[in-house]
Amino acid sequence: MLVYFLLPLTVVYFLFLSRATILKSGDYKKKEIFIEKNNFMFGFWFLVLLSLAVCKGINVGTDYRMYYNFFLHQSYDGVELGISTIYDISVKYHNFFLFALCIYFIFLFFIFWGIKKNSPNYLISILVFILTHVYFTGYNQLRQIIAVAIIFAFVSYLVSDKKFDKFKYIIVILVALLFHNSAIFLFCLFLIPKKRFAGKVVIPLFILTIILYFVPEFKNKIGEIIVKFSGFYMEKYETNLDYFFEVNKEKGLLQLVPVVIQMIIVTISLYFPKIKTSLTFNSNLYKFSSNVIIINLILYSLAGIEAIDRLQVYFSCFNIYFYSFLIHLLLNSKDKKNSKVFIIFIAAFWVLYYTLRLITNVHGIVPYSLLHNQLI
Repeated sequence: MLVYFLLPLTVVYFLFLSRATILKSGDYKKKEIFIEKNNFMFGFWFLVLLSLAVCKGINVGTDYRMYYNFFLHQSYDGVELGISTIYDISVKYHNFFLFALCIYFIFLFFIFWGIKKNSPNYLISILVFILTHVYFTGYNQLRQIIAVAIIFAFVSYLVSDKKFDKFKYIIVILVALLFHNSAIFLFCLFLIPKKRFAGKVVIPLFILTIILYFVPEFKNKIGEIIVKFSGFYMEKYETNLDYFFEVNKEKGLLQLVPVVIQMIIVTISLYFPKIKTSLTFNSNLYKFSSNVIIINLILYSLAGIEAIDRLQVYFSCFNIYFYSFLIHLLLNSKDKKNSKVFIIFIAAFWVLYYTLRLITNVHGIVPYSLLHNQLI
């Protein structure tokens, strides 16, 4: 488990060592602090995260051995074209390491592409990427995580004011479908408004979410509707429809607490800090990411329906944008005292969240081990 604690600690160490660049505008009194876009460090962390993912053993992660068995028995018929092509290449050269290298290179390339295009501080975004466990989700859901990364990388097209960019994002979703068919759900992103949701709407919805979290009958009704309108899930669960509803239903109060804390953080962010248009980051993307995170938290009322869980994997990735932008706003806020308290609260929560998920070993990634030579 040591490697998992050293990972974020090292990012934090480099974050404190990094030199914050101050961008001065025409007005001498106006300045933007804590911009960090060091390409060398950016490339360094790409290689570190790629190496850890590619070199891990087949028992690191609950699903990883399954993907190895697909390779070993060449039983990957029916998987998406993008994944089957990578399998074909790795089988041709009799090398599972090559499969892992292709998968994780594509995943991290698009995640880092999105960070490079949109983040004001690379290291903060990478730290959020790790602490929110989006990175470790890739240790299991190898197919879907590539689709997630593609959707994440090009979301600036969706929030753009140019009409042709919306068409580009349709192409992006179609490309993501080559790696996981759940990407079909992402057309719903077009329905999410650019204008940030108001607190007077969000707070009652969060309260309702907490109540519905403990009402399984509500999940069942929604699950039945999804089954009726989704040929894929009807086919997948035709022999055991109960499984479609039972996943994660054992969650109780302990699992709800982190959700409630995130609700508190997001609610506060709707009022503080104010969005400063003078800062050099995509404010439209910040507002859109806020909305996606709010919807993601509301969807916890349906936790247990796999189709919803799949959608939340996509939405959770937007934590990288949301928290990167929020922390940047706080660092540049005039209210230094409250900003510092809020940053400490956010950091403390995610460190605790990160630690607890490792201790409970949700992803099955503990202990970390290396891929054995005989399997390569």
